[in-house]
Amino acid sequence: MTIMYSLLSALFTVFLYFNPLSSTSPYETAEYFASQDRDADSYDSFEFFDTFGTELEVSAKRVVHYVERSTYWTDIYLGDEYFEGYSSMALEQEIKGELLHMNWDDPIEQVEGKVIVLPMTDTSLEKSHTAYTSDYYGVIDNDEAANRYLGKLAEAGAAGYVITPHPNEPDESGFVIVSYTLPIGGTGVDGEAAKAFRDGEMIVIEPYREEIPYIEYVQQGEGDEEIVIMSRLDASWKGDHVLSSVSGSSVLYHLLEKMDGVKTDATIRYVFLNGSGFGEEASDDYLAQLKERQPSVKTILQLDAMGTGDDPLYIRTIGMKRHSFLETEPFDALDLTILGSSSLDSYGEADLPLAVLSDSRLAVYDLHTEYDNLDRLSNEVMEEQVEWLKQWLITQ
Repeated sequence: MTIMYSLLSALFTVFLYFNPLSSTSPYETAEYFASQDRDADSYDSFEFFDTFGTELEVSAKRVVHYVERSTYWTDIYLGDEYFEGYSSMALEQEIKGELLHMNWDDPIEQVEGKVIVLPMTDTSLEKSHTAYTSDYYGVIDNDEAANRYLGKLAEAGAAGYVITPHPNEPDESGFVIVSYTLPIGGTGVDGEAAKAFRDGEMIVIEPYREEIPYIEYVQQGEGDEEIVIMSRLDASWKGDHVLSSVSGSSVLYHLLEKMDGVKTDATIRYVFLNGSGFGEEASDDYLAQLKERQPSVKTILQLDAMGTGDDPLYIRTIGMKRHSFLETEPFDALDLTILGSSSLDSYGEADLPLAVLSDSRLAVYDLHTEYDNLDRLSNEVMEEQVEWLKQWLITQ
């Protein structure tokens, strides 16, 4: 009997871990979300979003949207030959030009229109495992010397760059830690591609784009107004994004369940965003849909860092604009602060009533650090926030 009980208990634990719909608390849902590969570069991420909520027993209509995104992969054409490349920053536009091999200390002369071939630096190799992570103060460590040289190549009119493998890692693709503000694009290649490159040959580097899914649940109301509640659910190779993604999505997930069968005047839309770590691609696509449908939008609320209990709930808006819904309960009791520049700027430009809800002023400094983890979340706080949001929605 003891053995049978242990087996059944183990099976239940496995079922609970792999099936968020069987979880009984927001924290357990957060654990499940954090355990999943939600990096858009992963096939597992596509599967996760494409099947997200398929077993959820709610009356709200489930809608799967697909949006195109630029990836870090590139397609490289060299005459009749084809190679794959991988960029440290997603390539947005095609690069075309004649190849020219250089070293990092070479004088920059006659590079206009050329695609410069450079070896991976020692610095980028040493920092490859911590690339683009920030310290507690938000400072991102990159390959500063390489950035300066590439910047000078851009000023001299170079069309782009290619990074070949480091001599100490010949079986790995080349890589350089560049800033997202760098005014020149490029890609890394493996040793096979590097051997095929000859000065003077024409190379074409194209960004590889793909479609990714994101999920919306639509709870139809009796009136014409709409309320949109969004959360980011994507992650990246930087980590699970517990504070900026998992926490808000877990609260939103349980809010969707709690609101099942509740009659409201406004139509409630619950949107779980996907993208390259900030939900930007899905956010932009959803904005385009709003512009096309032109509904009467009463509120757009994005759930950011939630469930920490660091601070009382507070609101951020673009330019600290106090939208009309912020003058009503329960929002009128919350502090209002400014929302810095973000992927949501376009919502402000469209004059939509957007606000971001959070309960941690420290979260912005803790993103992608050792403090961005499940230990920051409290199930009790998350349940209170689900109830807070529900009490608001039932009056809409």
